[in-house]
Amino acid sequence: MNNTVIVLGYREGITTALIRQGYHVIHIVSRFKPALCGTDYYTVKDLENAQEVLRCLLSLSMHTIKGIVTGNEDGVFTAAILRDTLRLSGPTDYRNTLYFRDKFLQKQRLGQAVSHAHCRYVVRDEDYSQLVAEVDSPFIIKPANGMGSVATTAISSEFDYKTYFQQHEENLSSVAYVAENKITAPEFCADGIWSDGKLRWFSISQYTTPVMQCNEGKTLALQLLSRKDFPDFYQQIDAFCSCALTRLHASDGVFHLEFFKDGEEIFFSECALRPAGAWVPEMINLSYGIDLYDAHVTLSLGRPYEHSLPKYPSQLFAVVLLRAFEGTSLTRQDFYRNFDLVELDWSEGEQTKTKGTYSRVGYAITAHKDHQTLTKNVNKLIAFTGAQ
Repeated sequence: MNNTVIVLGYREGITTALIRQGYHVIHIVSRFKPALCGTDYYTVKDLENAQEVLRCLLSLSMHTIKGIVTGNEDGVFTAAILRDTLRLSGPTDYRNTLYFRDKFLQKQRLGQAVSHAHCRYVVRDEDYSQLVAEVDSPFIIKPANGMGSVATTAISSEFDYKTYFQQHEENLSSVAYVAENKITAPEFCADGIWSDGKLRWFSISQYTTPVMQCNEGKTLALQLLSRKDFPDFYQQIDAFCSCALTRLHASDGVFHLEFFKDGEEIFFSECALRPAGAWVPEMINLSYGIDLYDAHVTLSLGRPYEHSLPKYPSQLFAVVLLRAFEGTSLTRQDFYRNFDLVELDWSEGEQTKTKGTYSRVGYAITAHKDHQTLTKNVNKLIAFTGAQ
């Protein structure tokens, strides 16, 4: 076929956007998903192994490849290498993608231009007292190129530190983990579109619960904030994102930038050049009618994104990643009977089967025109599931 696009990893929104644009999609994945049944796909051991993925790609000589797209964190470096090697349109600066993968490199490049936690690489045999002198106690340790809050832990003692590395001793690389001083403040994320060196559009969402606590049994939820309700905040984050993305030399694409707000001060957490997870793009599409998957696909293929970009949402939406709790058994009817839901993913009788990070077994999207009412409804929904 002469209109084939290679997708590294699987995300439904990206596949749908490409098919809608008239492309034939071939997936290269490191893990099979049932949604791949009946499609063209190939399996590799590791999407970050550019050599392995390129070998797979070179075997597809019967296809004329038009572009490379990925919505997966572990595919961004490889996607840029493949575009560069095969002389395809779209972002090709694979060196610069590392500043959106490695948390130390990212904060190192930001320097003092953007406020952020002190961050440095750490290894198992670190001098703990020296480490505490640098990043204080408690501090945060996490994979340097991880995603979500996987293996992100608060360390309060040398015992905690040694235990962490006993649990992760299979990776002894000098650049595998970073330590950062802990910032205790409300957490937010900005999701938007960056092209031609400018911030084209963005939306702000707030995490109901500190993300790291979701590794400790809490429920992850995000709630969209409207520019009408928070005009000064949007103005502040507009300048903040523009500064950070310029400093990081961001290529054209969709970004997901996480940050803390401590009073009037904003602290950078991390930034990825891909659509967010946790149904954030779906929530934004419902709110604004802006499909970030479509924008990401278009920019990844080296084309300009020229759709209209509304300033205000039609309604406020929130997404809750549902967990199952011992002693609580719920049906779909229970949810709909008690809440006005836009979408619900909840498989009865399978609540013990997690479907992804944060021990998720399903998700719910709810909406309201009033910010405070939506906040109350989200908290009620979380409590309804049996969360403490």
